[in-house]
Amino acid sequence: MHIEVGGSFDERIYLVANPDVADAVKQGLFISGVEHFQKYGKKEGRIASVHQFIVGQARQISFIKQTITQRDGQIADLNGQIRAIYNSTSWRMSAPLRCFGRILQKVRVVGAVSRRLLQNESLPVLLTKVLRVLRREGLQGVKARVHRQHHLATHAVFKPLPSEVLGFKIRPSAIVRDLDGHYALASASKGYTYIAPQRPIDLDAQFAVLQPAPLFTIVVPVYNTTCDLLEAVLTSVKAQWYPHWQLVLVDDASSAEETRTALAQISHPQIKLLQLEKNQGIAGATNVGLEAADGDFIVFMDHDDEITVDCLYELSLCIRREQPDFIYSDEDKITERGEYTEPHFKPDWSPDTMMSTMFTGHVSCVRRSLLEKVGGLRSECNGCQDWDFVLRMSEQTDRISHIPKVLYHWRIIPGSTASDIAAKSYILDASKRVREDAMTRRGLVGVVEPIMQVPGYFRVAYQLQGNPLVSIIIPTRDNEKVLRRCIDSIQQLTSYHHFEVVVLDNGSIEPATVAHLQQIKEQDGITVIRHDAPFNFSELNNIGVRAAAGELLLFLNDDTEVLQKDWLERLGGFAQLAHVGAVGAKLLYPGKKQIQHAGVLNLEAGPMHAFTLQDCDSPGYYMRNLLEYNWLAVTGACLMVTREKFNAIEGFSENFPVAYNDVDLCMRLHDVGFYNVVCQSVRLIHHESASRGLDLDPSKIARLKCDLSRLYDCNPAYFQYDPFHNPNLHPNGINFEVAA
Repeated sequence: MHIEVGGSFDERIYLVANPDVADAVKQGLFISGVEHFQKYGKKEGRIASVHQFIVGQARQISFIKQTITQRDGQIADLNGQIRAIYNSTSWRMSAPLRCFGRILQKVRVVGAVSRRLLQNESLPVLLTKVLRVLRREGLQGVKARVHRQHHLATHAVFKPLPSEVLGFKIRPSAIVRDLDGHYALASASKGYTYIAPQRPIDLDAQFAVLQPAPLFTIVVPVYNTTCDLLEAVLTSVKAQWYPHWQLVLVDDASSAEETRTALAQISHPQIKLLQLEKNQGIAGATNVGLEAADGDFIVFMDHDDEITVDCLYELSLCIRREQPDFIYSDEDKITERGEYTEPHFKPDWSPDTMMSTMFTGHVSCVRRSLLEKVGGLRSECNGCQDWDFVLRMSEQTDRISHIPKVLYHWRIIPGSTASDIAAKSYILDASKRVREDAMTRRGLVGVVEPIMQVPGYFRVAYQLQGNPLVSIIIPTRDNEKVLRRCIDSIQQLTSYHHFEVVVLDNGSIEPATVAHLQQIKEQDGITVIRHDAPFNFSELNNIGVRAAAGELLLFLNDDTEVLQKDWLERLGGFAQLAHVGAVGAKLLYPGKKQIQHAGVLNLEAGPMHAFTLQDCDSPGYYMRNLLEYNWLAVTGACLMVTREKFNAIEGFSENFPVAYNDVDLCMRLHDVGFYNVVCQSVRLIHHESASRGLDLDPSKIARLKCDLSRLYDCNPAYFQYDPFHNPNLHPNGINFEVAA
């Protein structure tokens, strides 16, 4: 009988794998193996193939297990040898030598990095940078920068080739973000872009050394919150890198079934839900949450906002670094379309700014022990209850820290304060009340008055206490017409009459000026002092102070012109505050609309006037141009300070004869704990030409550079640092432009 064993390869394999089938073919039960394969074998053949594959894989797994067992044995032997070495006498005796070697290696690295950096900048400049990093980031920040510089020096760094070598032009690009959260490069910036942080690769190691690790309790009052907004809150909290948190949700007797149902479905070991039977308002509901909080630090959060994934992580680092009682961060807003907008890059703690506007906002974090001392939120301040709390808190501690990083997204929804401050009229009344209450507690007298240019905002005008003598000190030389206009405006407009004028004549020789000085010298309340010496602005003012009798000292340029009657009372009201150092005014170019001075910024290129040539009535960045903010410095063209504070820092430094003498004075006032402020409600004309251009005389430029270098040599902590600016803003943006 013919037996066909041919066919496909699978068919032949089938007969080999199934000898009983082959026997049946031989016995004539099937015409051929092909027939049997076609009828029964394809499925069984596949099963057989899979079985053979599994058997092969099992053999490989067995081999790998044997190899792992052998490796484990080798590792155990090596670990035993290492333990023997560590326990040996020679290892213990050589420990100091190894420690010295490690220290020597670190010294070599630091030395190499320092030598490389000193090739491009002076030792004082380098030291000021180190001091700044040490102050803001601690020793870890310095170490990180040394490691980075060492890496750059020892590894090849990619440097882009010039366009002519590449054969094409490299165009600048900006990071943009779409509504789905995807980032891309675009040819032009579309404005502010929030860039989510990347999780540090050593995060677990950081947490391991963060002992004791503080517990944060996030308190959120909830009232008729929609499901999507509530879910956004929960998602942002659960996504935190930092694991030690507690969320306390306080339902303020929500009437919406949607909200009650969503809250009832929450089940999480770190989330505590409290249900109020009666609506208590935002302050009352928050206080219930505060009483139930277990954390060492309390974080305030609204029911329709979000915190960033690194929020609690950054707070924990700040606590470890600075041991603060209160922390606030930068923030931005989320539009109804889900776009990030309106970033608020804030200054460091500024008490006078706080009396002008609620600038700390979110994220705000307070130490539990301080909260218990200050007390909870006040219901009578609903709408500004957080502002009232910060004002009361700041009266109990000065350990206030600012994290210059966006850690909070404030959602813009119809009718919210983020959308329009006037959306809730009761907030306006509360915003006045919290400041009036603060003045009462502090024993101060003043008026909370509206800002006419922007409805809904108010400023504090402090009343001048007592009847102090104000000494107005004016240096001059051969400037008869300018000086006459200045003094005439003072005498004709000033409503506060208890003042004297001290004129420092720096060697005038023009007959008209000499005659005018002789004339005013005969008037009551005016003293003229002749000082024939090379011009030294600081020296002239110091001489004027010694000749003056006033409790309040006002340094005034002879090319200024008074515009309002109450200017001395307003400046003096601020100058008398115990915490205030120098007080400046808004100075305008002739024409009374363009700004010459509204505060001095200490930028990357050096001290510069903010808002130069801008409209004097424009709000500026977060109302900086209209409200009384704290600034690092104010111009000496109009600067008031009490005699006591002036003498405490030994007056103007005569090492600055021409430039930066006012900035140096303000820096030293800030160093000893005073806050400088610009009283934007006081305006004078400064007849410094707006169109004169830059003085490009090489000798003057060289002298200015020398003076700038001396300024930072004398005040190294402020090299490229301004606590009342923000590192997220453009490093040379006088209008507080957001860095692209």
